[in-house]
Amino acid sequence: MQPILSARQLSKSFLLHGQPQLILQNVDLEMRAQSFVCVVGSSGCGKSTLLELLAGITRPDSGAIFYQGREITGQSGLLGYMPQDDLLFPWLNVTENVLIPVRIKGKDVKAAKQRVQELLPIFGLKEHSDHLPYQLSGGLRQRAAFLRTCMMDTELLLLDEPFASLDAITRLQLQNWLKVIATELKLSIILVTHDIDEAMKLGDEILVMKRRPGRFVASFTLDPNRESRAKELLELKREILALVEGKKEQV
Repeated sequence: MQPILSARQLSKSFLLHGQPQLILQNVDLEMRAQSFVCVVGSSGCGKSTLLELLAGITRPDSGAIFYQGREITGQSGLLGYMPQDDLLFPWLNVTENVLIPVRIKGKDVKAAKQRVQELLPIFGLKEHSDHLPYQLSGGLRQRAAFLRTCMMDTELLLLDEPFASLDAITRLQLQNWLKVIATELKLSIILVTHDIDEAMKLGDEILVMKRRPGRFVASFTLDPNRESRAKELLELKREILALVEGKKEQV
């Protein structure tokens, strides 16, 4: 079966103090439809840069990206991208914030509004559709930002540490909610996180990235019934942590 997304030999550098610094080197990635892939690694290893390349926000120095068999390298607006901050416009209510991608793409706003009305209850936002961002809790703001990302009208979403700024209880609630939503809406998701526990809770697959330059050094496929295997999960966490910290070589 053809992968929904693949990246081949992606490399990217940025200027630092006038000198090019290699951030990512020869990164390969392949994912199947309706899978949940988590990318873990220490701060500064290039996880967010990878998402920006996949989203078309910036172009790689070399390499290519393919979505549903078509090359999309450097093309933005084709995949749903959610950065760390919710970036909701403070003067727009939830519904109008969610409709921003529809208006940008020049699509049928009337039809989109109907779709939003159908999705608001699923996202737990039915009672908050007219609220401005300052009237929402952190968790509700993230739900609104996620719904806006879904309105990009793509089945593949790129999430950059969406729960990092939330308190532990809210983060756990939204992790549980995200798993349900991903299944219900048949989404394919790449989630970047530095939280190994979060990756093990959400992912079907975990990709471990090391820094300088960033590259994948290991891949772990998770058992759907893993929650009943506490000892195995603890060993997996130790192994991933050792890879992230550079205490273990590539597996």
